[in-house]
Amino acid sequence: MFPNAPPTESTRRVLPPECPIANWNVLVYRKVEPMHSFQSYDLSQSQNSQQVFASYYVQLQQQCNPSSSTHSNILHLRYKSQQQKNTVNSYILPFTICLLDDIKLSQDTPPLPSTPGTSSRFYNVEQQSVRINQQSIDVPTLVLRAKAFLGVLVLNNATNSITANTAGTVRPFMIFVTEEACIGRLFDAYIYRIIQVSAISIRDNQEDDNYVAGIKKLFQGRCFYYSKYCKPESNNSKHYFDKPYDITLCAQRMAQGHDSDLRFFWNRGLCLPLLKYNIDIRYWIPKIMCGGIEKYGSQSDDIDLWLISRLSCERAGTRFYVRGLNDDGAVANFVETEQIVLLPKQRNYSSFVIVRGSIPLFWHQPKFQVATHRITISRSEALSFKAFFEHFKHLYRHYGRVLVINLIGQRDHEKHIGDEYRNLFNLFVKTFKQAQNNQRSLVNRLSERDFIWFDYHEQSRSIRNLTPEQFVQKLLIENAQYSIEHELQRQSIFTWFDGVLHSSQKGIFRINCIDCLDRTNNVQLTIGLNILSMQLKYLNKQCDLYHIADKLREMWVNNGDHISRIYTGTGALGQRSKAKDIQRSVGRAIQNNLRDDEKQQSMQTLIYTYAKDSYLHERSVAALFTPYVISDGIILSEMFKNRRNYVNKDKIRISIGTWNINGDKNPALEHEYPAILDAWMLDGPENLPSKRRKANTIPTLGYSTNDYVKSMPDILAIGFQEICDLTASNIVSKSSSNANRWVNNVRNHFKRTDPNNEYILLGMDQLVGVCLAIFIRRGLAPYVKNIGIDTVKTGMGGAIGNKGCVAVRLVLHSTSICFICAHFTAGQNEYNERNKDYRSIMEKLSFQPPSRALWHDHIFFLGDFNYRLTSSRAQVEHFIQNQTYLELLEYDQLKKERTDGKVFREFNEGPINFPPTYKYDIGSDVYDTSEKARTPSYTDRILWRSTSPNVQATQLYYGRAEVKTSDHRPVNSIFDVDIEICDEKKLYDEYVQIYKRLAPSNALIIYDMRADLSQRKHQLMDEFDSYVKRKYGSDISIVDRFCTSNQRYLSVHMFFENGEHARRVMEPKEDQLPSGIFFSKRLIDLNEDIALSQKLNILFADANQTMDPESIAYDPGAYQQPARESLSTLQDVNVAGIVPGEELSLISGNDTDDNYQENTVGELISFDSDHHAKHDFSSNNNLQSQPMDALFDENSFDPLHFSSQSVSNNTKTNNNNLLFDNHTQSTGSTFYIDPFNIAAPPPRQTDSPLNMFPTSLVNSTNSENNNNRSTFCHQQPHQFVPSRPPPPVPSVAASTPAPMPNNDSQRQLTLKNLSLNPKNNNNELMSDLLDLGDPGSPPPSPKFDPFG
Repeated sequence: MFPNAPPTESTRRVLPPECPIANWNVLVYRKVEPMHSFQSYDLSQSQNSQQVFASYYVQLQQQCNPSSSTHSNILHLRYKSQQQKNTVNSYILPFTICLLDDIKLSQDTPPLPSTPGTSSRFYNVEQQSVRINQQSIDVPTLVLRAKAFLGVLVLNNATNSITANTAGTVRPFMIFVTEEACIGRLFDAYIYRIIQVSAISIRDNQEDDNYVAGIKKLFQGRCFYYSKYCKPESNNSKHYFDKPYDITLCAQRMAQGHDSDLRFFWNRGLCLPLLKYNIDIRYWIPKIMCGGIEKYGSQSDDIDLWLISRLSCERAGTRFYVRGLNDDGAVANFVETEQIVLLPKQRNYSSFVIVRGSIPLFWHQPKFQVATHRITISRSEALSFKAFFEHFKHLYRHYGRVLVINLIGQRDHEKHIGDEYRNLFNLFVKTFKQAQNNQRSLVNRLSERDFIWFDYHEQSRSIRNLTPEQFVQKLLIENAQYSIEHELQRQSIFTWFDGVLHSSQKGIFRINCIDCLDRTNNVQLTIGLNILSMQLKYLNKQCDLYHIADKLREMWVNNGDHISRIYTGTGALGQRSKAKDIQRSVGRAIQNNLRDDEKQQSMQTLIYTYAKDSYLHERSVAALFTPYVISDGIILSEMFKNRRNYVNKDKIRISIGTWNINGDKNPALEHEYPAILDAWMLDGPENLPSKRRKANTIPTLGYSTNDYVKSMPDILAIGFQEICDLTASNIVSKSSSNANRWVNNVRNHFKRTDPNNEYILLGMDQLVGVCLAIFIRRGLAPYVKNIGIDTVKTGMGGAIGNKGCVAVRLVLHSTSICFICAHFTAGQNEYNERNKDYRSIMEKLSFQPPSRALWHDHIFFLGDFNYRLTSSRAQVEHFIQNQTYLELLEYDQLKKERTDGKVFREFNEGPINFPPTYKYDIGSDVYDTSEKARTPSYTDRILWRSTSPNVQATQLYYGRAEVKTSDHRPVNSIFDVDIEICDEKKLYDEYVQIYKRLAPSNALIIYDMRADLSQRKHQLMDEFDSYVKRKYGSDISIVDRFCTSNQRYLSVHMFFENGEHARRVMEPKEDQLPSGIFFSKRLIDLNEDIALSQKLNILFADANQTMDPESIAYDPGAYQQPARESLSTLQDVNVAGIVPGEELSLISGNDTDDNYQENTVGELISFDSDHHAKHDFSSNNNLQSQPMDALFDENSFDPLHFSSQSVSNNTKTNNNNLLFDNHTQSTGSTFYIDPFNIAAPPPRQTDSPLNMFPTSLVNSTNSENNNNRSTFCHQQPHQFVPSRPPPPVPSVAASTPAPMPNNDSQRQLTLKNLSLNPKNNNNELMSDLLDLGDPGSPPPSPKFDPFG
């Protein structure tokens, strides 16, 4: 789970105690300075005095310890006078940061006002923008008063290209809080909600504001919080904790003195630029968390209730872009909710923590959910279990005992994913028990009974006349079958009473439904009400329980709204009136399908900041481990150079085949598949004419190395072109029957020929006629991660998919591999169009990082490229007859275009020692005898490229098989490929050693000289540039320099690329320039140890950060591969994500399962899989008159008027329960609503000025029902993965919609008379429908998610 703990047994680095910060207010000043270039360090070059740039001063108003020698209250940020271009091997931030003393800044002047006709740089609360005006030189001007400084956001804007070396513009921004709302006092801190933020471009470029519009909107969603220290109310009172309150920690971890929980530290990426320059961020940047905070306080009763929900940033995102699990074990919508009861006067308090999170499997759902909620599991158990193991390993280590409450349905599509979930959990328990077999006392700590599957919707039909809380209380919590009441007592709560620890929480409830929203909200609410009684009892507090419970219930309802707004864009369903639910359902549909891409992109940008669009950082996703992704670029560059110190190399065998099968017009030849596959993919080098081949085998022609030794491949990549006829109907809706047949035959053939080496279908996709399938040996499955699939259409200028490519990417151990199968434009003289196809593919292919095809360690490009031979047919046949293939290739178009550098730069192709593969008469060895008499050509090719010289692919065989069922011959190539395996312990040690070697990381030297030289400061900077280059060598890289002065000294501040350069320049410490000016040198290395500790602590989680010391006993240890028979290799997905029988469902808009249809009536309204209950309305009840406390009425629990069922005999019924028996019921009537009737999503505009990324990054590929999609952050469901026999699909009977009730007093419900913007309830902080903005300027497509 990201971030991982450091792989060392040493304790976490301890920082010196920090001073509590009571005031984060800052003042921001702008100073205009002349542009002083040092391009060549030639003193004869004239400077352009007209060019200016702005630097910034951030002055902190906090009251800190004035005696601290390492503290200054002014930050100086400068954009480099010349931005250095970043390449694939280097990444340098284009700005510098330092602390300044003795700088006088006037705090009395207000920020500059806006005046007509000018563009002065000022802060405008209404527009949230910063503008520019030419100010007088050297006069700092106050431009902003802010509540807090959140850090520096760095955006890379590099365009995709046909080359890997892409250097884009780096845009840094300072992020400030300008408006806040105080929620209340908690312990020794005031809690604030962020209302407005401002982003100031350090580049001082007005156009840069467009790039952070999404970031500002995200912050202004009122879901981010931070804290400020406050003194105890009386001088005699002690602090609650030994350190300032940390909003990322629950009370129990605060009491244990833990460091910040990185899962909930959302602006840690914004802190990294300051840490690079050794700024102690504890005094400058408050920690912010995302989620929701609710508070109720009663001074008369001396009681405060707090409900704090912390959303994890490990796998953050929106509903349809982020689901399930990633390879590090992090899940979507993971929220830790803490319920606190505080008695301020007695200074006693109690805390209880509960978590929710998406089902920890690899799965997704279609984006447009109109009458279908089909769930697709995209990886088999064999490929999922390691990530599943990591997820629960971290849960048990963080929280102790875990009780899983799974609320999804036990039939249809939810049942399928629920079965997979339970199977893997049982296997996890079995694995734990086997690992602990020598410690019998620990074996019983985990049990299969810790997984409770409670079908919320099915159970809701079994009982009537109960509120939702009563329903959950009686059927779940008090049900002896589940023993939840016992678990509540067993897990206990954290209580601090009379200055001593009274009790600790020793476990956690992990609750989920599909989206972890509406059903989960209600169950957590009910558990919270039960815990409230325990908390008051442990605190010995007497109060009005009814009143306190009602307030807590209202807080939980609002908490559900907070979490739902972040994930779906609207408040939760089922917690207020039914009209409100309808409004939010429509809002969710709009938000999820039209605006979530901007929100998703903004979240990823905030979390990963400059790691996006940087080759070094994105490559580290594969080559290193997750925490290193956001490391400093200079450190990463050195780590890649020294990879031999921490990696081990291994080799794998890869067999790659490409074949244009001409529509596969003879599928009856299935009995020939084994011979075809053997000759084509496995035994090619064995069947050459120069070797003795087996009887009844298909011959091959080609090249083979002398040292080739046959072995079964570890990976097989099988690519097809024209796997179906390229007819209009197939272009519109591709046929997958041929692809299914081929994949099934490949799988069955491997089982027969090599039963000891089972192969797993890793991924497959089809774009009309282009199909690519990747198989991997099962033993390698635990080491595979970051699987990505994408397609690009190139037909008709990218409009249709008759031509294009399918690409599959994976990371094996620490090496990334990309396979691209393509079909280019046909035609003898259309080589320019084929060149365009190649460029289009390389520009549009986009994955999760490494995001670009050329940024992978190994790239294999295969397919029917359609490049022809330019010689006459007679001459070509002459060369073929004489087997002079080398001379024949002189006429090859592809060879010429490669030589000219137009396509396949830096790619390799092996020797071609076989005849042209196109075009034959089917069933013969004769080239085309039709009227067109096409010239034979080498259209079918396999090329490869390896990025690193230390990791190479060696071609062992390149040839073709004499299979005559198509007009093309199949081509195969076999490689031995280098794979790197990182040693995590050595990697960590290498990181620390590199950091120390390049220390100090700020690399700042100050030259001090006489103050009377201030008039010559620009000339002096040139002299110092020349001094450094002449005395210490031209390899010393100067990043930036500037002058400051006071009454005693003139100082030149000079930044170097790294501390190693700075230390070389420090000797001698006193020197003189050629002009005779004496000076002394100071190396600014203050805070170096603190900075190193902060960097390591912000990258790596604390391995000992457990909620209770006993939690360590639940740690299952290192991952161990279960027995082969324990994990299935089959999945439920077929080609393009369509399950057999689903096509009818997609076309008709109705689910084909009658039983499932009963559950999904309400989904026509909600578009939400967590809200299946049907909404009823009565003629005697106004839509707005439903009581807010009734989450569902009785008809909601029995939407189709099923007969009531008695409660289980095991269920306790306590009619005197104080918290669950005081709510009334309401009735209603039935209606359907389908507000959009959308067949396909609207096209997204990609040239908007608000687009954070260029148009070339927006993928124009299509899926089954979507012709405009992007596949960067969200891997689309339309991909082929192994197929498990699907459940029987019942026939669809013709039916008519249920009639509306005949009620003249109630208007027909339509979008016109349905108000989408009612007045906000007092309990709501913001509108449920987010501002959709200008429909003509949609947001950018999400393009960055390193961790899936």
